[in-house]
Amino acid sequence: MDLRLVLRVVPFALIAALAIARADVPRLGRAHAVRRTGPITIDGRLDEPAWQQAPEQGGFTQRFPVDGASPTFDTRFAVLYDDDAIYVGVWADDPQPALVRRLLTRRDIDAPADTVQVGIDSYHDRRTAFAFQLNAAGVERDMIVFDDQNVDDTWDAVWTGDAAITEHGWTAEFRIPLNQLRFSGDDLHEWGFQVVRTVARTQEQSSWSPWPRSGPQIVSRFGVIDGIDHLSPGRRLELLPYATAGLDVEPVDAADPLNSRYALKRGIGLDLKYGLGPAFTLSATINPDFGQVEADPSQVNLSANELFFSEKRPFFLEGVDLFKLPIGNNGDSSIEGAFYSRRIGAVPPDPDLDYDYIREPDAATIYGAAKLTGKTKSGWSLGLLDAVTGQESTEIEEGGVRSDPVVAPLTNFAVARVKRDFRDGKTAIGMSLTAVDRALSGTGLDTELADQAYTGGVQVQHRWADNAWQLDLKTVGSWLHGSEDAIATVQESNVHLFQRPDDSEAKFDPTRTALSGFGATWLVGRDGQTEHWRFAFGGDLRTPGLELNDLGYQNFSDRVIPYLWGQYRVDQPTKHLLNWQVSADVFSVSTFQPQLLSYGLEYSANAQLSNQWNLGLYGNLDQNLWDPVALRGGDELRTNPSAFFSAFVNTDVRKPLWVSVSMHGGRDWIADMTNVGIDLGATIQARPNLDLYVGPSYYARTDPMQYVDQEPDQAGTMHYVLARVDQVTASMTTRVNWTFSPHLSLQVYAQPFIGTGRYSDYKDVDDPHATRFADRFYLLHGNDYAIRDGIVFIDHGGEYSVTQPDFDLRQLRSTVVLRWEYHPGSFVYAIWSHGQTSTLDDGRFRPTKDLYGLATAPEENLVMVKVNYWIGL
Repeated sequence: MDLRLVLRVVPFALIAALAIARADVPRLGRAHAVRRTGPITIDGRLDEPAWQQAPEQGGFTQRFPVDGASPTFDTRFAVLYDDDAIYVGVWADDPQPALVRRLLTRRDIDAPADTVQVGIDSYHDRRTAFAFQLNAAGVERDMIVFDDQNVDDTWDAVWTGDAAITEHGWTAEFRIPLNQLRFSGDDLHEWGFQVVRTVARTQEQSSWSPWPRSGPQIVSRFGVIDGIDHLSPGRRLELLPYATAGLDVEPVDAADPLNSRYALKRGIGLDLKYGLGPAFTLSATINPDFGQVEADPSQVNLSANELFFSEKRPFFLEGVDLFKLPIGNNGDSSIEGAFYSRRIGAVPPDPDLDYDYIREPDAATIYGAAKLTGKTKSGWSLGLLDAVTGQESTEIEEGGVRSDPVVAPLTNFAVARVKRDFRDGKTAIGMSLTAVDRALSGTGLDTELADQAYTGGVQVQHRWADNAWQLDLKTVGSWLHGSEDAIATVQESNVHLFQRPDDSEAKFDPTRTALSGFGATWLVGRDGQTEHWRFAFGGDLRTPGLELNDLGYQNFSDRVIPYLWGQYRVDQPTKHLLNWQVSADVFSVSTFQPQLLSYGLEYSANAQLSNQWNLGLYGNLDQNLWDPVALRGGDELRTNPSAFFSAFVNTDVRKPLWVSVSMHGGRDWIADMTNVGIDLGATIQARPNLDLYVGPSYYARTDPMQYVDQEPDQAGTMHYVLARVDQVTASMTTRVNWTFSPHLSLQVYAQPFIGTGRYSDYKDVDDPHATRFADRFYLLHGNDYAIRDGIVFIDHGGEYSVTQPDFDLRQLRSTVVLRWEYHPGSFVYAIWSHGQTSTLDDGRFRPTKDLYGLATAPEENLVMVKVNYWIGL
């Protein structure tokens, strides 16, 4: 590693951390809560004497469309409490109650309806808040806000609320149990507090404590509520036992001795939460059920990178704010990082063996998992997670002989993070660790997997000068241990490619039994609470040996990517524009040799029109020079300049029909590479409780330099084969949401998908460094190659062959879910999952034949019922 390169790009970020902070004294609201003196029924009406006697708080400030102006309609609220819960009542005045938009959706849907949201910073750390939302139809939604400005809407709490239309507008009523909050055991309390109202037909948003749109901060703009005194946090014990039963029907070859067409599915399990003192919560699960409402979308992957799929399992989604360990230039929205929870319980890979029949496990069994999360009054946050997955075997039969090779070992996964907040949350320092330990002895997997994989990191966030300036620094180090074969496999993976012959920095060593690396992501600049201009210096640095993929997700290593970014924005509305912004950045990409791979310019523009349409444009101009991954371990391939653009239009979401259109395209003129895609989406609000979404998507790509394979000839000389690919993917995503009440809903999801790729113009790369494009390869023609039985036989500089890669994938995935919350926190799910898959090696996109092939493809059906019951003590 070239330490001089590190010292050139990091010091600016470190110097900024030493800046002298200036006091931040924003104008915040203050409210007072009183103890409940009479009974309250949660029906949204606020007609009990207790509400009539409660002190009302008002003085809201408009946030959108005119930042800082007075709201069009008056809003008031009152807060009551008892030994068990906090009660919030909100009076949302409206001179035309009939125009209040009441959309009945399932829980946790952010629909374009009139809403009231209550935020409670019970830690009073100005960085973390629990948020609860009701719309005018009484639909509940909840979320956690962490690090002051990041929102996790996957968090679910057990609370009750309702809304009612009145002659003066509408009212909302919240009952939030104290066991769903986290607070100290002090006798007297002051909590952060916020109430936000949105009027759907005008999109006007107002807040009780002023919350300017000029800055990204959320929790630090909360006001203060006092008077919530003499409370005990309680023991906070929650139990959620469940039971499932169902039938799986799948296509099976009549001669298959290992699989049955019909399989019964059943299971029982338990989720548990227990409060350890006022600050921490222990969560555990035994035999967890990780059923999903929607299947992962179909994808075709021709790149060197692993596909990424979003987490959908409730246990891992909850408390995600404490376990986010991202790397890369996209901040907390980056998919890369040291913790990717879908590694836990992942589907084991197919064995690298020949077989006639196979019976595979659906996933690695999770024996159990536990989490400890919480935050102290003094600003310490702690998150610990541990999970154990069992050893899995795949049963195969070859030539009448059966065997059961191990495909996944007994594994322990652990994640830990501790963080300390300072200066009312404007400064935070954190440390993180991850560990993967595998029991490989006797499994035969010690040549493929590392037995130990650890990472450690430090995170620093710092804001100063009235929150206008900020520093965000993340570092991570990794250490991997295993057999020589296992570490060699990591070195030769597409993330590292140490075997590249022209890389003088990272050298392949077949005798290694350990591998280590380092990474850093930084951003420092005027990127906070500012009115118009924002700018920052940021970057992403990864040494060649950084390896996070045992418990994280990482696409590449050996990179230094600094950038300079600027933005101009206007948030005050004019006659035609409600707000707009333009941004641009310049960047470069280098390796640690050092070798400059590319540099370029990115730009974007976004605007919201006065008719509530949203428009956006993004583009980049890349001066590409070299691609070290294109030949998957061969020499760097010289590349060409390229351009990319994308644009979108979203119409007014308040209308019965609103449409989204996005399109994108890229072009490399020298290589004659083109890609273009379009995604359409139409949402029909057929009734206040029924909506339909239809979203066709089409993507076409022509790339004359698509990697095919690498094979040695008879003399042992390695040949790298590329080809022109004509790739097409098309899909149609459909969703129907029919809600009968805030607690009973039916959801339908379906996505037919067609993906094809046809290869031609096969090439043997013989001079990857050539300046002239045509000199980089030899175009095979005539007697140079022949295709027989799916094999491309090549005779150029020696004889060798590769598999013909043409493909045609047709797939349908659909689910129907009936969801009934029969008791707060307790649900019954009835689920039907349907799938069909058909594959060919034709490669041509023929919609009629592909759809017919999909319609006649073998079917798989799974019918399940799940019942759980929430017990809170």
